[in-house]
Amino acid sequence: MKIGDVGCLVKIQLASNAGEVEGRVYTVDPESGTIILVAPSETLFIPSSAVRDVVIVQRPGFDCLEEIDKAYFPWMVEKIETRDWDQVRKDLLEHFTKHRIPIEADTPGGGDNMCIAGCVTLKPPYKVCSSTNDIILARVQKLLDSFHNEVGR
Repeated sequence: MKIGDVGCLVKIQLASNAGEVEGRVYTVDPESGTIILVAPSETLFIPSSAVRDVVIVQRPGFDCLEEIDKAYFPWMVEKIETRDWDQVRKDLLEHFTKHRIPIEADTPGGGDNMCIAGCVTLKPPYKVCSSTNDIILARVQKLLDSFHNEVGR
């Protein structure tokens, strides 16, 4: 199982003939290989040592992980009104500019997305960012966290 399989609907054959479980892969720990699987009635943590075989039943759609969050982890999905996004965007622009970090609020084709330091993407509700550059991502996430702590959002 690899991180690219996140969101897939899978059937996992458990070792020692312990049976089979089915659900969507929420994430895979890259070090231990533990699979976090969301099933209709529960969330399962399956260590790689307990897995005999994995069959991918269905590849995820575009918004699959967002739908999983809404269905299984509703407390993690923060609702923010669109009218508030404009203010948060303005405040973030000011915050990153104050710290001399380049930020673009209107990225081409990005809608409400923001681009920080040319390689970090930030999407509404502007709490978590993503990037392929782990070093810059960690620094930007730390600055983003300080922003939210300052303004109390």
